[in-house]
Amino acid sequence: MTIPFEAIVLGASGTYPKPGGATSGFLLRVGKFTVWMDCGTGTFANLQRHTDFRQLSAVVISHLHLDHFLDFYPFYYALRYGKDSPGPEGLEVYAPAGAEEHMAQLLSPTAQDGFGGYFDFNPVRSGDKIAVPPFVFTFKRTVHPVETLAVRVEANGRSLVYTADTAWSEELIDFAQGANVLVAEATLQEPDAAGQKVHMTAEEAGRLAHDSRAGRLVLTHLAPGLDPTVSMDQAAKHFRGKILAGIDNLNI
Repeated sequence: MTIPFEAIVLGASGTYPKPGGATSGFLLRVGKFTVWMDCGTGTFANLQRHTDFRQLSAVVISHLHLDHFLDFYPFYYALRYGKDSPGPEGLEVYAPAGAEEHMAQLLSPTAQDGFGGYFDFNPVRSGDKIAVPPFVFTFKRTVHPVETLAVRVEANGRSLVYTADTAWSEELIDFAQGANVLVAEATLQEPDAAGQKVHMTAEEAGRLAHDSRAGRLVLTHLAPGLDPTVSMDQAAKHFRGKILAGIDNLNI
């Protein structure tokens, strides 16, 4: 019997959380194996609804914008100071190069030991493929002001592609090709007025789902204050499959 590959939305707000919500984050699970992908504001609280944070198999961070990694700090505090903490075990963290140094500086500019051995940071780049059994992660650079990596996750015959933050990119079509679930950022409902190429519109997310022949589309990084039903309608102009708006604690 094949154990299902589950993906749970821990947060889907873009840039800052809506009231009672959280920014970007997802829990990936196959049986007892769990990976936390992006650690946005509020996602650690939601993570604890679904799993024991002490038992995580790995953490994956798409890029070093605060709304995608800020809750790594309360996670670290929980491991270091929480009840029944296992102590420093070198949990694997996969993130763009320089993440450990950058994040340790925010923790404490004078800290000499960084995260004190609780994590083992592994730099990943576009094109890398990493096995965290039973998961296999592949990374692809996106169009965003800092180095940002879209993530393709495969496990037990199921695939999920997470665009992370990105403007429209033709290269993502091949990267997402045939994914069972496409989790696509849809920050905007109209193109950026200043013409900046930083985020996608919901309509572009729908186009990406259509062109990559995805099984279903989940809209994420939704700007607080926008009506998600409008975003879903815009995505449906191109994609005829199932469309969901990211909602905290939703199993996708």
